[in-house]
Amino acid sequence: MSFVSLSRAALLLSSVTLCGVSPARSDDPVRVSGYFCGQKHEQVAFLQREAAGDAEEIAANTVNKVVGKQTCAFFLPASAIPVKDETVMSDGIVYKVQSFIFLPEKVERWTGSYFGSLQQTRNFSEL
Repeated sequence: MSFVSLSRAALLLSSVTLCGVSPARSDDPVRVSGYFCGQKHEQVAFLQREAAGDAEEIAANTVNKVVGKQTCAFFLPASAIPVKDETVMSDGIVYKVQSFIFLPEKVERWTGSYFGSLQQTRNFSEL
């Protein structure tokens, strides 16, 4: 192993150690953007529409029509404080949802993503 490789490894190790020593505080604002909904169940409904194949805008409009108000919308970069991370499983699909408190309004909104299906589409013998 060359001196350059050892130096890079030492630098990487020191930065990993540094990250472990000073974790980000949950009350520090971060910049977020994307689609957010007002309630957790509305965000899960939005993600279900996306998982079914809807584009983000169509999924947001569908949820908004069902709820009867503008709850899901695209947000330009804004400052927000991360509050909660939760995992929800519905109909075999895993959803990761997160809530943020938007500043300066101090309004909680939810965002998230989905991670494929746990349902088998084929039997093991067919693989």
